[in-house]
Amino acid sequence: MPQKPSFRMNVLAGTLLLCMLGLIVQLMRVQRGDRIAEAGVRQGKYHLHVPLCAGTIYDRNLNPLNNSEEQILAVVNPTPETISSIFAKIRDKDALTAQLQRVSPFVCNLTEAAPSSQNLIVLHGRCDAAGARPAQHLLGYAQNGERVAGLERAYADWLAECDAAADITFTVSGVGEVLAGADSSFQLSGKAGGGILTTLDLRVQEIAERALSTLNVPGAAVVLDCHTGDILACASLPAYAPDDLAAALDAPDAPFVNRALSAYSVGSVFKLVIAAAALENGFNTQYRYDCTGQINIYGQRFRCHKWNGHGLLNMENALIHSCNPYFISLTRILPADILHDTASALGFGEEISLADSLGSVSGTLQSVRDLQIDAEKANFSFGQGKLLATPLQVAAMTACIANDGVYCVPRLVIGKTPDGITAQADAKQESQRWRVLRSENAAAIREMMTAVLEKSDSANGKPYNTRAGGKTSTAQTGQFDETGTELCHAWMTGFFPADTPQYAVTVFAENGGSGNETAAPVFRAIIEAMMRLQ
Repeated sequence: MPQKPSFRMNVLAGTLLLCMLGLIVQLMRVQRGDRIAEAGVRQGKYHLHVPLCAGTIYDRNLNPLNNSEEQILAVVNPTPETISSIFAKIRDKDALTAQLQRVSPFVCNLTEAAPSSQNLIVLHGRCDAAGARPAQHLLGYAQNGERVAGLERAYADWLAECDAAADITFTVSGVGEVLAGADSSFQLSGKAGGGILTTLDLRVQEIAERALSTLNVPGAAVVLDCHTGDILACASLPAYAPDDLAAALDAPDAPFVNRALSAYSVGSVFKLVIAAAALENGFNTQYRYDCTGQINIYGQRFRCHKWNGHGLLNMENALIHSCNPYFISLTRILPADILHDTASALGFGEEISLADSLGSVSGTLQSVRDLQIDAEKANFSFGQGKLLATPLQVAAMTACIANDGVYCVPRLVIGKTPDGITAQADAKQESQRWRVLRSENAAAIREMMTAVLEKSDSANGKPYNTRAGGKTSTAQTGQFDETGTELCHAWMTGFFPADTPQYAVTVFAENGGSGNETAAPVFRAIIEAMMRLQ
C-alpha cells in the first residue's frame, strides 16, 4: 500500500534535519581543533549576563499581568555533544547558525526543559507574551531599558530591584573556548518573582476588555468594588503593544490615550448627581414636574428629547425617561453652591491619583460663579455645558450611591511583593472614604436606577442573570462629522446586584452615539460574565 504524502514528507524532513545536524557537529569538530591549536595556553574570562524575569506586576490574586509566559533559557558551551543533545529543542535554529561561528558559550531559548550538564546550564524565567498585555495602559512600558510610563515608571526603582538575572563567568582560551576543568562561577541577582500587587482582578480585566472589543469605536470600561474603591478592571481600547510602539505612534485612533482616565462630555448620567443634591436638600422622589417638551430659562429654550413632552413626572419616571426639563426644573430651585458642592464631594473636578505620575485627570466642574449663570446651570442639570469627567470619576460616583452614600477614592495599588508569594501592604495606599449622602437617599437613588432597567422595555443594559441598576447618556460634544451630524459620546453606568450592590460598572464609547444602543450592551455583557464567575 503506498505511503501517504504527509508521511513521506515527515521522513524526508527528519532525514534532512539529521544531515544538517551531522554537518554542524562535524564542522564544529574541525573548527574546534583548529582554534585550540591557535590558542596555545593563553587564558581569559568570559562573562554572560542572562536576564530571567523583569519585575512583575500582579493582580490582587497574584496572577501576573506582565511576564505571563514561561521561558526556558539554556547557557550552552557549544561542544558537538551538547549541541546534539538540545538541537531539536532550540526555539530559533536560524540564530543558532550565527552563534556557532564562535566557540564561546551563548544563550538560547528552548521549547522545553533539558537536563543540565557540565556544558549546559538550563534556567527558568518569565517574559511578556507578544502584543498588548492586560490593562496595558495602566502597566505602561519600558523603552531602551528605561521604564517610562504607567506603573512601570511609577515603581521603576522597586521593579529594577526585582529584575532577576543570572551571571555566569567562564575561563576561556585565547579564542574564547571554555577550558576543560577550569573554574567557572554562577550567581543569581534580583528578587525572582518580586514586584507590585495591584487591586486588579485578571479575570474581570479580561472580561472588560473582551466586552469592550465589540465596539467599533474607541472606549473605556471601569469596574470598581463599591465597598473599597478597589479598581477590579480598567480597560481602554484601542490598546498598544509594548513590543511595537512605532505602530501605535502612527495609528490614527490614539492607542496611547488611556480613555478611562481622560475627560469627556458626560451627559445624562450626571442626572444622578442632581437627584442626590435634591434629595439631600429637602426634596423627595415624588417631586413632580409637567414636561411639555420644552422649558424656558429667561428667554432661552431647552427642549426635551421627546418633542411633545412626557407629561407629569416624578423623579423616578424622569430618570427612566431621561427628561431634561425635569432636572432643569430642579436646578432652578437648588442654589448654585449646593449643586457645586454635591458634585465636588462625589469626585467631579478632582484628580484621582493612582500612583506617582499615574491617575485620572481632574476634568472640568463648573464653579459656583459659573452656576449662577442660568443657562450654564440648566446645562449642568443634564451633564452638559463646561462639565467634563472621566469614566473613572463616573464609576466612583456610581460606587458611592451603591455603597450607601459613602464615597471611596478609587485605588489601584495594594503594595509590593518580594517574591510573588507574600504581600506587603502599603499604608499609603489604604482606602480613603467619606460620607456624601445619607443612607436613605442613596437607597432611593439605587431604587430609581433599578427602575430605569426594569421598567423600560427598551433598556439594553438589563442583564439576564441578575438584577442591576443603571443610567445611560448620549452626551453632545459640539463636534460634527463630514455629514453635519453632531458626534455624541455613549455612556452607561450602574451597579449590581441590585439588592446587595457589590460592583460599579461604567462603560464609555467615544463618539459612540446612543448610550442605550452602544454602551449598554457592553455594560450588560460585563455584568453577565462577572456573574458567571460566582
